[in-house]
Amino acid sequence: MDQNYTLLNDFNVQVEERRILIRLGYKPKSSQVNSSVGQYIEEFKKKLPQLIRPKAVYTLLDYEETNKHPVFKGAQKIALCLCTIGPELEKECSHYTEKNEILKAFVLDSFGSEAAEDIARQSDRIIAQRAREMGLWPSKRFSPGYGIWNIKEQKYVFDVLPSDKVGVRLTDTFMMVPRKSVSYRINFFPDKESSTRSFK
Repeated sequence: MDQNYTLLNDFNVQVEERRILIRLGYKPKSSQVNSSVGQYIEEFKKKLPQLIRPKAVYTLLDYEETNKHPVFKGAQKIALCLCTIGPELEKECSHYTEKNEILKAFVLDSFGSEAAEDIARQSDRIIAQRAREMGLWPSKRFSPGYGIWNIKEQKYVFDVLPSDKVGVRLTDTFMMVPRKSVSYRINFFPDKESSTRSFK
């Protein structure tokens, strides 16, 4: 499918320590952090910019241009987006795992997950602003695998978007490579009520 698309690569990725700790199983505001975990967090805070290559690509479609899946019903426009941090952090995690430095790999993997989520949040804000500029109301973002939007719909997202522009590919089991990638949709509606209702 030949669609116009927008590439994004101007991201200032911010990873909050509290989010890392929660991913590692600590309770919010926990003060008893394993000394090794604390050391690795400080190390990867400094190293993270060297390990990520944040990119995103999105496109806007009219409902008639989509595959008419029920999740798009009622939307005036639909945004499909694909984000990634690139493969370097994942390679570094594998390196630590091979050296049996499992805790270190686990901490770094958590940084990767949070970085990918931050890129998704930032691209979400950009797309939501596009909706407002068009006089429309953006919904929340939803990824394939949520509700009735089956994970198999990942293929549709990749059929529409030029995933090669951000260096992401899809496996036969609908998983993304690099793993620290996020795909999602945002529906644009003519009224606020429609944009805030729950989508199954």
